[in-house]
Amino acid sequence: MRLPFCIFKLGDGNPHLVEAAPTLDAAKARVTALAELWPAEYVIIHKKERGGEILLEICYKPPKSKRTKGRWVAYERTLI
Repeated sequence: MRLPFCIFKLGDGNPHLVEAAPTLDAAKARVTALAELWPAEYVIIHKKERGGEILLEICYKPPKSKRTKGRWVAYERTLI
């Protein structure tokens, strides 16, 4: 079974694949947990299985201080 939601960590200018998840909610929960341990920007990408079209791309922005929470930003949505 292919996991459709790929999690990438943005760091030195190149995205690094961290892992994949079966659902968007599972991917968001995993990114939130990862960001607490390793603060960085993370991107979740959902690609169409055939044709390679990106259906959803969202980015997690880490908090600027420990008193605030990170936020999710939708950069591109192409829902078919």
